[in-house]
Amino acid sequence: MEKFLNSLPKPVLVVGAILIAVIVFMVMEPPHTVCDTQEEGLRESLKGQLFSTQVKKNTIPPSIVREKEACQLGNSAGSCYEYFSTLKNVAAAVTKGSSQCAGQLYEVKEVGSALNDGIELMARLAWGIKPPEPGTFERFGWLTEAEIATFCRLKNTYVRANGEEAWTALRQKVSAKLPGEEVPLTPEGTVSTVEPRKASEVLTEEDIWNRSLFSVRCDNY
Repeated sequence: MEKFLNSLPKPVLVVGAILIAVIVFMVMEPPHTVCDTQEEGLRESLKGQLFSTQVKKNTIPPSIVREKEACQLGNSAGSCYEYFSTLKNVAAAVTKGSSQCAGQLYEVKEVGSALNDGIELMARLAWGIKPPEPGTFERFGWLTEAEIATFCRLKNTYVRANGEEAWTALRQKVSAKLPGEEVPLTPEGTVSTVEPRKASEVLTEEDIWNRSLFSVRCDNY
């Protein structure tokens, strides 16, 4: 090999070395793509809301952590207002990117978690502590039209990034967690330690769909 290299003209060796260096650089540092640029823009636009910020040596957690906790504890339009607003901003930031980059934007850990958690929490809030009666309004719980529109925006963003099959799988996963009955009470009136049944144990998949927020016609929002 050494004799072969020595036999080559110096210009050939120089060009070969440059080509090898370029290949190594591209492997270690892949070219910056359009989707990378869109991801950087998303991270910048959601800094403080979805991504933590750095103030001197202190790391400030994103506001969505506090907002989600307040929504879960308050379980009302007022306590969930900021959380839903942030979810809309996340969906808008993903939708702002091109359809070809939607998958990469969703794969950002914070983005995927926010969309998945938001969809599940909104479905749970609408469902309540037991299966709602089938009907036009009961399946929405206390959610207003504006909040249902937010749910539809999250759904459309998820489908745009992952496709309809992935949405169906997510819907089924969330539906399996919905309660099928209230937490039973003991004869003394205290909360029983018996685990309440899930909706999937007392209702068919079609019935769960008809009673849940997942059945909303998002074309109307």
